[in-house]
Amino acid sequence: MPNNSRILLAGLLLSASALAHAEQADKTKPIEITSDNGCTMEQTKGVSTCTGNVVVIQGTLRLNADKVVATQDPQGKQTLQATGRIVTFRQKLDNNSGWIEGQSSKLDYDSAKHFAVLTGNARVKRNGDLVIGNVITYDTQSEVYQVMGGGANAGKGGRTTVILQPKNTASQPAAAKPAAGAAAQ
Repeated sequence: MPNNSRILLAGLLLSASALAHAEQADKTKPIEITSDNGCTMEQTKGVSTCTGNVVVIQGTLRLNADKVVATQDPQGKQTLQATGRIVTFRQKLDNNSGWIEGQSSKLDYDSAKHFAVLTGNARVKRNGDLVIGNVITYDTQSEVYQVMGGGANAGKGGRTTVILQPKNTASQPAAAKPAAGAAAQ
């Protein structure tokens, strides 16, 4: 893979690793991209395309897709589009706070807009919390998710699912215990 194309893909993947305040150490790790059908780099257009069981690994980040297209415009704005029957990613979160995992049919990331969009049977799991819908958008700066339904009701909302786990209850006071020597009635 030519150096300029490797830099383009590396920059896009570093941007994508910002998806969920991911492990900061991942930014310093080498990026390994493997695919069954190889990669095509159009340096004059700033477009790199890898196809056929594409696997991208950088530190704790692992992305699997049938096809990955990375672009960079002359101003350095980057986009990443991963597509396939199922696109999956998994990455460790900073400060030992668990993992984020996601899957969809398509993952689009725009570094300039700080926006990620998972489309088609999308699900994102962050530790025990789970978000399911047809489209999940995530603003990487504000950390705001938006979940939209779809399927047979596409365009009319549709059902979504959000499962939130209770937060650590260790800081909540324990139930009062009867005083020693109290007689049971």
